[in-house]
Amino acid sequence: MHKKLLSATVAAFLLSFPLSAHADAAAARAELLQQFGDTVYQAPTIHRVPEMDQGSIQAIYYDGLDYQGKPTRVFAYIGIPEAPEGKKLPGMVLAHGGGGTAFPQWVQVWYDQGYASISMDLTGHLPAEDGWKRGKPHEHGGPHHTGMFDDVDKPRDAQWMYHAVADIMLANSLLRANDTVDAERIGLTGISWGGVLSSLTAGVDDRFVFAAPVYGCGYLYDSKGHFKRMGATDDAELEKKKYWDPARFFTGSPMPMVWVNGDNDPHFSADVLTRSHISAGPESTLSIHPRMPHGHGPGWEIKYVPEIYATADFLLKGKGTPLARITEQPEVGDAGSVGLRYESEQPITAATLYTMTGPYEYATPEGKRHFDLVNPFEAHDATLDAESKTVTATLPEGCTYFYLNLTDDRGCIVSSNVINAE
Repeated sequence: MHKKLLSATVAAFLLSFPLSAHADAAAARAELLQQFGDTVYQAPTIHRVPEMDQGSIQAIYYDGLDYQGKPTRVFAYIGIPEAPEGKKLPGMVLAHGGGGTAFPQWVQVWYDQGYASISMDLTGHLPAEDGWKRGKPHEHGGPHHTGMFDDVDKPRDAQWMYHAVADIMLANSLLRANDTVDAERIGLTGISWGGVLSSLTAGVDDRFVFAAPVYGCGYLYDSKGHFKRMGATDDAELEKKKYWDPARFFTGSPMPMVWVNGDNDPHFSADVLTRSHISAGPESTLSIHPRMPHGHGPGWEIKYVPEIYATADFLLKGKGTPLARITEQPEVGDAGSVGLRYESEQPITAATLYTMTGPYEYATPEGKRHFDLVNPFEAHDATLDAESKTVTATLPEGCTYFYLNLTDDRGCIVSSNVINAE
């Protein structure tokens, strides 16, 4: 194995989209915000639906943007806990994934942690009776979500992504207008398609304090998983769909972002997650969970994604400590040695090396509907020196890709970049 320094790799990547990429992102943000107009920054009118309340979690509609000349409404669940006397609450906006809807369960999780939060259906539907998937459409909805950016030939304001991003910004405005909520302490998280939307919106709505996209990220056209080429059949179609790639908006954003995904995810490969993390800026953190299942439950349950809740507590409540930060990314040295340096206020209790041998590709095994990673990442021991705050390990023969994980005593994972070792 020949020597390859990650620092040089990262530098080369950053030089491949330097100031021009930041300028392009700023221009994309400005263009979209101009199309939205001031409405997204104003508190939308709320329409109560008390018959759909779930205990302390209230059901509402709020006004969305006009669609094809007609007003729209967005169905949502909102939870506002009782605030301590003389104080206001932090808030969270929650964006569901494909097939998802407004989830009262998700709101309840944040409610129980002392946050005001809102989970809205971004597809013009109501929740199904079982509460875990999308139900029937309602009469006030805007465009429905079908396929993978399949409506790009329509006018921009008739496209689903346009309305979904606006709906998230309106949810932010709604929370900010609540007398119980601190408008300067609101975060954003989203799962799968919601990860796509939350990472994009993080580059557009700078009122959020931080964003935590789960699974979904940018550079979808280069993903090795389901989102490969964004579903485009030719280059002309791909160029149109690239308008909505999240990286087009979040590149160079100063907003703190926590990127959470599994290393085997069939929809968003970990290499483009790494690329998103690098281009988002210095306040970005990567958290790769080995063989993390893909779904709404794993995307919001505290036991699966403690990094999101620890970050929210630190940035929105001033409670606890921040996630660890890798100060020097791994380098591949002689005989396959690798190492990194880190900083952490929280004790790091474990370090692990994960490696792949063979091509980074997916296939659909016989009898399965979804495809799997052909060469999964495998775990190896790494040496943690807590005093010097370093980690060292040795790559196995034939390693093609690798990353290193740090785990603190809360169970929070911080990852190095996924590195091509060939």
